[in-house]
Amino acid sequence: MKWHLLFYPIILVVTLLVSNNPFYWDTVQLASKHGHFFYETDFQSLILPEEIDSGHPPLFGMYIALAWKLFGKTLCVSHLAMLPFLFGIVFFLHKIDVKLLGERLAPWLVLLCFVDPVMAGQSVLVSPDLALVCFFLMGVLAVWEGKNGWLVIAVIGLGLISTRGMMVGLALFFFSLFVASQKITLRLFFKKLWPFIPGGLAAASYLFYHWTQTGWIGYHPGSTWAPSFERVDFLGFVKNIAVLIWRMLDFGRVFVWFFIAVICFLRLKIAGMKALNFDRQKTGWQLLALSILVFLAIGPTQLFYKGLLAHRYFLPFFVSLNIVVLYLLRNKILKTPFAVAALCLVLASGNLWVYPKKTAMGWDSTLAHLPWYGLIEKMETQLKAAQIPFHHIGTGFPNIGSREIYELNGETEGFVEKDFDENCYILYSNVMNEFTDEEIDELEENWTPIFKYEKSGVCLILYKNPTKSECEN
Repeated sequence: MKWHLLFYPIILVVTLLVSNNPFYWDTVQLASKHGHFFYETDFQSLILPEEIDSGHPPLFGMYIALAWKLFGKTLCVSHLAMLPFLFGIVFFLHKIDVKLLGERLAPWLVLLCFVDPVMAGQSVLVSPDLALVCFFLMGVLAVWEGKNGWLVIAVIGLGLISTRGMMVGLALFFFSLFVASQKITLRLFFKKLWPFIPGGLAAASYLFYHWTQTGWIGYHPGSTWAPSFERVDFLGFVKNIAVLIWRMLDFGRVFVWFFIAVICFLRLKIAGMKALNFDRQKTGWQLLALSILVFLAIGPTQLFYKGLLAHRYFLPFFVSLNIVVLYLLRNKILKTPFAVAALCLVLASGNLWVYPKKTAMGWDSTLAHLPWYGLIEKMETQLKAAQIPFHHIGTGFPNIGSREIYELNGETEGFVEKDFDENCYILYSNVMNEFTDEEIDELEENWTPIFKYEKSGVCLILYKNPTKSECEN
């Protein structure tokens, strides 16, 4: 039986189960706000308004807007629009797995990648990173199989999804050179280059056009995201290295590295130094090269900036790493399905990791965030019953602004940005990383909790300002 086929109905069912979930975290901007702009303007401009323009090519937002035009502007349509990318990820993972492991073990790679907390967390969102991973896997398979037509499509997709996609496309180019059977010459270089030219030109054309219309590329000092692009000093750089290491180990990934270390140790113990014989035509070395190239394309440059080390940014690398560890598990040392099942189980356990409230975590990169949707729905219902206007309530990302942007419900009312001196109420949740330790202490020590909901490690609390006896509705 072709077990991988079971993943398609499972993904469909899961998508339907989350199809009423509002937009969450960065998808509020990258999917909903971008989609609203193109939907409301009938695609009349490629350039987004400055307040929501983060410098990325807007293809994903246009895709969401087109889905709304064709099928209606609803949360269900938004989530169902992710199915082509989710199905594509399953398809390409399976193809790669068959190539590496054979049909018998092939479904394991699909399972391992989808229980991975970062992939799992993103897979229940309306996320452009799903499209990025789909095009990335398409490109990897196209390089291995020499299908330049598919490679052209993959690179174009990567280049028009985000600037990070452009970096991943560059990594794929060097990967294609690495796996080439001939000696690398100038002729081979250009032969391998041409499938990347259409995507490179598409990306460069948008960036140039964006520059002519706005005067900037990537970000500008007045951008909402400018603080994330601030350069760090030496201590900040060292701190970023520590954060990067944390990202590499977080949400159960420490077990992936443990498996890799154990397998490599056993192989060296059995085969000795022969296990290190380099041959770029061997699949193991090619997988290692792919992982390294993708990591180098994404990781090092982010160390120089304040806020560019989110888990989801490393999703292509994490997928590559999962392929590496499963390939290592295919050999005679740990070939039993038990070992692979154990790896899937311990990695999946990362979805249960919830840190203390004063420790920020990547909530959009784990299924641990799922209780949020039910809690915010309960809170909104309670606020309406108590006749507390939303604009009297300060809160943090990702909950500021019109509820239409989050829920597509037509309601223009929404919560405002927190201001402890001015707000009548503060709506706090541990999924909001913007609250400082001092602000949390202030709320718990001096403010009055009015409504409180908790579920599976996620909390949502409405506090009343002790300095304001009453607020006009």
